[in-house]
Amino acid sequence: MKIFKRLTKDKINFIKILKIAAGSSAAILFADFLGLKYSASAGIITLLSIQDTKKETLIVAGKRILAFFLALLTAYVLFRFFGYHTVTFGVFLLVFITESYLFHLQEGIAMCSVLVTHFLIEKDMGAAFIWNEALIMIVGTFVGILLNLYIPGNFDAVKADMRLIESDIKTILGKLSESILSNRKTLKSDDSKNCCTLDKEFNDLDEHLREALTRAYDNMNNTLLSDTRYYIQYFTMRKSQLTILKHIKEQINLLTIVPRQASPIALFLNTVREHFHEYNNAEKLLEELEQIKSGFRVEQNPVTREEFENRAVLYLILYDLENFLLIKKNFVNNISLNQIITFWKKDD
Repeated sequence: MKIFKRLTKDKINFIKILKIAAGSSAAILFADFLGLKYSASAGIITLLSIQDTKKETLIVAGKRILAFFLALLTAYVLFRFFGYHTVTFGVFLLVFITESYLFHLQEGIAMCSVLVTHFLIEKDMGAAFIWNEALIMIVGTFVGILLNLYIPGNFDAVKADMRLIESDIKTILGKLSESILSNRKTLKSDDSKNCCTLDKEFNDLDEHLREALTRAYDNMNNTLLSDTRYYIQYFTMRKSQLTILKHIKEQINLLTIVPRQASPIALFLNTVREHFHEYNNAEKLLEELEQIKSGFRVEQNPVTREEFENRAVLYLILYDLENFLLIKKNFVNNISLNQIITFWKKDD
């Protein structure tokens, strides 16, 4: 039981492990059925071919096929002119690894090097044995690709991430509103009770965004026939808004009194919280914010230095809120009509 809990905590991909075990065995059995020499190598190639996502599997497979042809050409030239010797194989590795890095085919180094050792052992690079090695590579790669066509989708998890992050931001907006109207002392006070910290809330949101972006990238790379970049764009937008919220928190902590003008901002923060949703384009909120800014312009000038400084902080908060909303507005304006039709399903 303890081992199972540890494996679950470490996020072990049991499906991938099962694929590797079953796929490698299947590849060896199929290579044996075809009567291929060194059939066990097909299992190793399958093991190396199974990646975390479908797109990654296909990309790696393509690179390994190109690397195989490069290795064949290099090995053929070297073995033909210098013979089938261990030293020649060392020279092959020197040349082939260099070529692989030059052509960005590093993924094929291990697989191709193993296959070339078969030529060294057999002292044969005739057409029949080259075909044997090509079939080993094809069988191992094909089984790996075939198994990785099944990777459970995580659309539900990504949508759950979106709702969780929206809930996190709503909580922060509400607490920022409360903090603006909280009683404050002068700058000489070291009483931290009047400070707006929200450390736990911001740390939770940071962590949730990191996990959500990871899932969104995995989702994109496991979807071959449709474009799911929308989720990455969405979480990136929320990450930008998080930066603005952190700056608003810092500005609130500069307040030493609660000016009369703080009340409209606190109310507006609550309005943003109430209307905070994936589908809101923020245009009406921006109009309301502009009205608040206009009201600030006709206010009487501050009398004391402290009033002036605190009023200036409120102005900065207003412009931070404007940037916060513009980030969402730009996100909505930049997504395509097809993305809106596909992803804005209002049944959730």
